[in-house]
Amino acid sequence: MAEQLFVDAIIRLIVRHFEMDPGQVTADSKLQPLGLDSIALAELLVVVEEETGIDVPLTGEAMPAGPEVTVAAVADYVARFADESALAVLKILATVPEEAEA
Repeated sequence: MAEQLFVDAIIRLIVRHFEMDPGQVTADSKLQPLGLDSIALAELLVVVEEETGIDVPLTGEAMPAGPEVTVAAVADYVARFADESALAVLKILATVPEEAEA
């Protein structure tokens, strides 16, 4: 499973971008039951790139796909493309209180 920093950041982006209750999204949450299909996953990866600067490919064999994709699988995928500067941004994103984002 991905480093907790990546999982926390992906959860934060899902909650904020797709307007979900933070209590319903965990590392083990499958995207499909959350209402996120393959188009939403691509949208999420674009948001990841915009928010963090991580250049995440939207195609490829390693990209998570299918009804069993979890938040942790997305975090693992994003982690493959992160560099040191992206890690700094992720730390900020994962730790900023939600009130400060509003």
